[in-house]
Amino acid sequence: MSIKFPPVRLGAAALAIAGGLALTACSAPLPGGAETTKGDGPVKLGLLAPLTGAAAADGKLMRQGTELALKELNAAGGVAGREITLEAADVKDLKSDAVASAVSRLTADSEVGAVITGYASTTNFEIDLLAEAGMPYLIGGGSTQTAEIITKDPGRYPGVWSTAPHFEAYKTDLPNRLETWSRDGTFQVRNRTVYLISSDNPYSNDISDGLVKNFKAKGWKVVGPDVVPYGEVNDWTPQIGKIHGADPSVIVNLDYLTANAVKFLTQFRDNPTDSLLFSQYAPSVPEFKKLAGKGADGVLYNLPVGAVVSDRYTPGRDFVKKFNDAYGTDPGLYGVMGYEQVRLWAKAVESVGDPLDRAAVGKAVGGIEMRDTAMGTIRFDQATHLAVADDTNGLPLQFFQIQDGRDVLLGPAEYADGAFKLPDWFK
Repeated sequence: MSIKFPPVRLGAAALAIAGGLALTACSAPLPGGAETTKGDGPVKLGLLAPLTGAAAADGKLMRQGTELALKELNAAGGVAGREITLEAADVKDLKSDAVASAVSRLTADSEVGAVITGYASTTNFEIDLLAEAGMPYLIGGGSTQTAEIITKDPGRYPGVWSTAPHFEAYKTDLPNRLETWSRDGTFQVRNRTVYLISSDNPYSNDISDGLVKNFKAKGWKVVGPDVVPYGEVNDWTPQIGKIHGADPSVIVNLDYLTANAVKFLTQFRDNPTDSLLFSQYAPSVPEFKKLAGKGADGVLYNLPVGAVVSDRYTPGRDFVKKFNDAYGTDPGLYGVMGYEQVRLWAKAVESVGDPLDRAAVGKAVGGIEMRDTAMGTIRFDQATHLAVADDTNGLPLQFFQIQDGRDVLLGPAEYADGAFKLPDWFK
């Protein structure tokens, strides 16, 4: 079996990387006269993931995507001729002690060549820990926090790269799209009031601040943000009561935990208003539709990164089928991200030649341009170390509505496979 990777271009910085210190080859006799050489055995790839706790559904997808890519690579002969095994470390509830412990475990292991994650904490503080250890780190979530850390001194983080673009689009896309829909007749708002719910964590609150600013700039009245504690939320009736008082055209829920988003949706449907419901991130997790069932229909969400599932883009379509065949579920955001992070790291290793030359591999990642991945083209901005957002030569922002139990892609136009439908809870 051979694996064909998309065309890859290495930037000048990556091509100039020296190999670093070579591993010393030490031979030891084995029974029967065989010999083994250090440097030709299995190499570990580290994974930070919330394998337990409230975000375990994401962690499961991260692990599945990573395992699928490693299975393919190993079947094709490994990376630089070496088998790659997975070393997963549980960050549990994303609190600093659990994350720091998981990072320490991986960085202390000399057989770990790099660490990947969809996300490991709410602030991305672990970036500094991994950089100090000289460990290549491919991260996905919280790109705003990643950029804030990196831009202060990019040279301090030569091996840290984000496979998510800047999340600025989370703050602008919905207000802009509603304006377009009002102009072209897709959805005519009955008032310019939006009710905004946020979860008390840096990721959600950053998006909330941006949405407030951009909605107000377009003449909307913003009620909220109504901030709920981070973690499990079972009773949403206080928020739903306030929603009835505000009577908004649009409701935005930024609590990205899947179980919370489903509970809000279920309780809202029991006593709805004639409002569009935009739920941030959670609907992209396959568990959302499983838990919500038919009730998920009508919900809107967007993703600045993820598998491009459209008949107009075969790499994304084919990957989703492959993932479904392997695990019986859609990959969501973090299944595809884990998969492509592994392949990106593997390309960097092939250019360097040694998977344990952490410094050289980490730098090489940043010079790669990998086209026709399931997510689009992956290339990096050198100032922020974030993936570049671009509908045609980067990672496209995708806008979805759940219809008949499936994610219908409404935009960008070149990939769209359906049109907006008014939710059935409207009177």
